[in-house]
Amino acid sequence: MNKKILAICDGESRYAEGLMEFMSEKSSLPFRIHLFTDRKCFDSCPDKEEIECLLISERLYREDPTVPGIPHIVILSESGNILDPTLHHIKKYQACESIYKELLSYFTKESSEIGKQLRMGPANMKVIGVYTPIARCLQTTFAMTLGQMLAKEHKTLYMNFERYSGLSELLRTEFRSDITDLMYYLECAKEKLVYKIDEIREQVNGLDFIPPAAVFQNVAGIKGEQWKELFEEIATGAGYEYLILDLTDGMLDLWEVLRGCHLVYTITKGDTIALAKMYQYETLLKTMNYEDVLNKTRKCRFPVFRCLSARFDLLTVGDMAAYVKENILPDVLGL
Repeated sequence: MNKKILAICDGESRYAEGLMEFMSEKSSLPFRIHLFTDRKCFDSCPDKEEIECLLISERLYREDPTVPGIPHIVILSESGNILDPTLHHIKKYQACESIYKELLSYFTKESSEIGKQLRMGPANMKVIGVYTPIARCLQTTFAMTLGQMLAKEHKTLYMNFERYSGLSELLRTEFRSDITDLMYYLECAKEKLVYKIDEIREQVNGLDFIPPAAVFQNVAGIKGEQWKELFEEIATGAGYEYLILDLTDGMLDLWEVLRGCHLVYTITKGDTIALAKMYQYETLLKTMNYEDVLNKTRKCRFPVFRCLSARFDLLTVGDMAAYVKENILPDVLGL
């Protein structure tokens, strides 16, 4: 289906061109983008009936608020004033990424047409599970390091399923949404899910990630088949090459999720307690007919790391990064 038009109408040509260039790079955006830096040119546009959304500067809207026949009008607010309470306003002078996310948020809520323009990406995304029954073994540091290193050259998404990930505090940011929003759209508005992913995703050192559930109980009852359905939607709609799953015992049907991974990395240790836990875990997998999970599992026993970054936005340097580069990346990239 042909995409309809997102018209950007702003007299500040450098600003408008920069916004258009940014938006054009977003492959999941369900629009063709047309740029107008003059109100007269916009008014005489021959394709006006194809315009689904008009993103117009406050100044040009003040010149003439009459814009008939366009389903969605969004004002780029310069003064902070609400010019028309029936229209959506977005703060103009902020990062293009923020404008893009606000626009997607508006459309996933307001537009019934967005799902009909869903971009289907290649369904060859590789799912990498990271799980160990052993506590405090650098699992999240390992998973995020792998993700950040993959993200240097491949579109990669990281998802954390810990009860208490601490990511908001560690990254010193507040998440406006989290994975529970994705599960809502999966159940109630699947056709808009890919745009919701683009709206709520965050990024650290080039790695996209979905904020984990702020209240783990909100996702504790989600079954393995539902998680796998979500991962399939990400694979076919979001264009990611790799999905890194940082998994935990608290996930319902954990073994089914592991079964759906292409590779599983399990961190081990050499002490008696760790070996006993690993033995019980592997014995249970065999007893419950999950030997296929063991067959795709790679065990990682870390050396002593003398230089580990304490910052999650700098994980591509240091001993862990060197370990991943030498021992893990060749295996993952060879899938």
